[in-house]
Amino acid sequence: MGDFLFMMIQYTMKTFMKWAGNKSSIVDIIAPHLNGKKLVEPFAGSCAVSLNTVFDSYVCNDINADLITMYQQIQTDVDDFIKSAQAYFVNGNDEKRFYELRELYNNTSDLNQKAHLFLYLNRHCFNGLCRYNLKGKYNVPFGSYKTIYFPEKEIRAFSQYTQNKFTFTNKNYEELFDYADENTVIYCDPPYSPLTKTSDFSKYAVNDFNPTHHTELKNLAIKASTEKGCTVIISNHDTDYTRDLYKEADDIIAFDVKRTISSKISERKKAPEVLAIYKGK
Repeated sequence: MGDFLFMMIQYTMKTFMKWAGNKSSIVDIIAPHLNGKKLVEPFAGSCAVSLNTVFDSYVCNDINADLITMYQQIQTDVDDFIKSAQAYFVNGNDEKRFYELRELYNNTSDLNQKAHLFLYLNRHCFNGLCRYNLKGKYNVPFGSYKTIYFPEKEIRAFSQYTQNKFTFTNKNYEELFDYADENTVIYCDPPYSPLTKTSDFSKYAVNDFNPTHHTELKNLAIKASTEKGCTVIISNHDTDYTRDLYKEADDIIAFDVKRTISSKISERKKAPEVLAIYKGK
């Protein structure tokens, strides 16, 4: 019954964020391995997995404070958020205006304003990337799109679906394992280990996610699984490094995913990925 339910709801809701590594296209691969009453995502990003599964409750976390503030605003007062964020879209599809608003985002101390600008930048920047320099400044260039879509319908659907049963947090990923118990499944989508030395896209929110962090995450997964009976699933590239890293997992699922980083569709090649599954005992 559980697997059938997942198959019925996998693509019922689109995320309203452009997001590199968005899991919408592989929810059908991930969902059959999710079980329990509560889903916890330490690296929620666009929330693609949570939005296309059915649990009693969710905890969606991300290290990017502006992303989480945006979700909390939408959950609390969707009308106010839409009105405030949409104002930046008026005459906003202009390169000069984009860089002015990017500068405003990088310098304002108004957290509500930053959340509104975060959506603007996401929809107008190159490929919806989220990248910061060493000083913590957002530095993704202008996207040069012919038209820009303001996702009001998707934002309202997000607000309605997340009412009451979603908690959004801005914590370090380690803290999310405090939620673990036998009724919890934790899905981890960390910044991936690079396929090559020149393909590291881990600088998502200033701090690098390096091999030490990947090892720490794996150890947390083993501990939660063996000590708390919690199922933990980790996504990553399929490489010799990750195969060795996850060699203690109960199961490894391998598959290919089409990448969307390149501006040219012809250059968007498939990349090998794995799900490392640590099953609750």
